[in-house]
Amino acid sequence: MTQLTSRRRFRLQRRSLVAGLGGLAALGPIRLARAAGNPKVVVIGAGVAGLSASKTLSAEGVDHVVIEASERIGGRIYTESTTFGTPCDVGAHWLHNGETNPLVPFARRSGIDVYEAGEVEGLFAGGKWLEGDAEEEIWDEVDDAESAINRAVDRDRDVSLRSVMDSDTSPLAAFLVGAYEHAASVGSLSTIDWDRQEEGTDMFHDGALGSLAAAWGAEVPVQFNTAATRVDWSSRGVKVQTSSGTIEADAVIVTVPTSVLAKGAIKFGPDLPQETARAISDLPLGSYNHIVLQMTGNLFEVEEDTMLCYAGNGGTAGLLVNAGGSGLTYFDVAGDFGAKLTRQGEGAMVEFARAALRDMLGAEGLTSLTKAKAFPWEANPLAGGAYTAARPGRARARERLKRPVADRLFFAGEATSISKPATLDGAIAEGARAARVAADEVT
Repeated sequence: MTQLTSRRRFRLQRRSLVAGLGGLAALGPIRLARAAGNPKVVVIGAGVAGLSASKTLSAEGVDHVVIEASERIGGRIYTESTTFGTPCDVGAHWLHNGETNPLVPFARRSGIDVYEAGEVEGLFAGGKWLEGDAEEEIWDEVDDAESAINRAVDRDRDVSLRSVMDSDTSPLAAFLVGAYEHAASVGSLSTIDWDRQEEGTDMFHDGALGSLAAAWGAEVPVQFNTAATRVDWSSRGVKVQTSSGTIEADAVIVTVPTSVLAKGAIKFGPDLPQETARAISDLPLGSYNHIVLQMTGNLFEVEEDTMLCYAGNGGTAGLLVNAGGSGLTYFDVAGDFGAKLTRQGEGAMVEFARAALRDMLGAEGLTSLTKAKAFPWEANPLAGGAYTAARPGRARARERLKRPVADRLFFAGEATSISKPATLDGAIAEGARAARVAADEVT
């Protein structure tokens, strides 16, 4: 590979958010909640928002129960070790907003090294590594696109990014501005929602993020394999019907992904208010999936945790090479192309990654590949995608979704975070926020 000497690097707030949590055995047992009696609050979902809500309710002295449809905690964070014989974050791998993310000081207190993530160090398009003017041209396109978006925001125009960008913006630049960070392509992203997301320090840590989150949430009591099917709020309080029976409470905090709610996996009686239901539909989960590659040697000739971006073979992708020194490369597809490829199945996803390796590294790239597996989260019924991106014209949906319904239905998660959506930091903060409001109502 050509030596990477980019004169300008691009900080990406890349939001790779997706599913559950593994590797719990080494962390000790999870305590199971007992549903005896009627709790004050039911928390639906044991992702980081639900775990955060539970921690806050406990601190407030509010009796509550956390129910989770799966057999594990973590929501859209998941580490597995079986496929490659080493821990693999098939969901989130980044600690965004290192200055405010509670998992950063938790990792440090646990003796785990936390370090700043790098920047994009190489671009590949048109069958070659871009250098000099060719590379600078892509970054100029990115700058031009961001300037156009900022001008639209200054005029309070809530439109798609695509509608204000130059029509000849290259697929690679459009990927960098849109899908690589936001899990949705520029035609599906709201200018105002895109602009409101805070930029903090992206960080990695020495280990797998799923295991870190497991340790952070290990003391939260959870009823596993308990799926909520209906929330009855027709009279005072709520009745949460589950696969294990009905729980009566004063209030409920719903932390499941918007795509799960939009397909009606949990019914509400009476129906949710129109503005809440509309907010759910206006905040769909985008597509952002890992195709994980296990490779021998260092054909890319880069250090671990190096970020690269690729355009070719009809699509775009981002790479995190030798993540954490694990020997695993996260090959990420996202947005419209990623969603289309994911619908074609894991075989098509892996084949695209193989073709890209051949494109970037030649035949030797394929011989260095020992194993590859795709993780398509849209197919996961408890996730339905990666993380939310407000539709154009619907930037205010996050505010609408976080409004309490009848002072006893509360929604929380990255979807309700205005400034930190699509991040663990935002989900944790929103779980705590909803818990504090619920505690005020039930005590």
